[in-house]
Amino acid sequence: MAIGLSGGQLFGALLAIGGVVILAFSGRYVWRATGIYRADPVSALEGTSRGALVRVSGAAQQGNADLLSAPFSGTDCLALRYAIEERRLSPSLLPWFVTIRELAGSAAFRVRTPEAAIDVTEPARTVTLERQVVATVPPGDEPSERIARFERTAGADPATTHWRSPPPILKPITTRLSLGTRRYTEQRATPGDEITVVGRITETGDGVDPLVVSDRPPRQTLLRMARTSLVGLCIGGFAVALGLVLVVL
Repeated sequence: MAIGLSGGQLFGALLAIGGVVILAFSGRYVWRATGIYRADPVSALEGTSRGALVRVSGAAQQGNADLLSAPFSGTDCLALRYAIEERRLSPSLLPWFVTIRELAGSAAFRVRTPEAAIDVTEPARTVTLERQVVATVPPGDEPSERIARFERTAGADPATTHWRSPPPILKPITTRLSLGTRRYTEQRATPGDEITVVGRITETGDGVDPLVVSDRPPRQTLLRMARTSLVGLCIGGFAVALGLVLVVL
């Protein structure tokens, strides 16, 4: 018993709090996605207010910053999102790819609209572009030298896991299900690509601080980003509901 709550009620309260946190993070991501509709479409910054949420579409161009080098393909790009995924068993015992490392960002670049070249001044918070699978590496196979060098220098991902090196008795099953296979993906915006940037006009009024960099129309961008948070919203809502039931009972 703690602060007048039974063990079940305390567990329910903690579960509900955890659900609220998950809902908050997922809801924030969805709200950011809706910015692509809430933003005013502009082709130049003249006449816009500082801090205004705007949507800028056009061809990506290199700015004053150096290009980024994509870690798996080596492609020079302006905006980038990469991920390492590993095939594992889901809670329902079905195999799926789990993201074990993911990072997104961008260099300072420009968007050429029909009226002006608009500077995108800060790293993007969200990059949602066409996804490309650079390499798929089954357990026991060696990745390319570039990928292997990245994994050594990044230092955040184990070179092997129990999914890639299972006990001998389980190896026939894991091999059959391709468990432990790693997939290396990239989403890239390169000079000349048609993109849309949603962000706020900087305090100096001469650029955009980006929230979202996308290569899809607004509706498709919203659906893609909202779908990413759908699982989180479902889990958070279920945790809150179950926690409240346990507290009340």
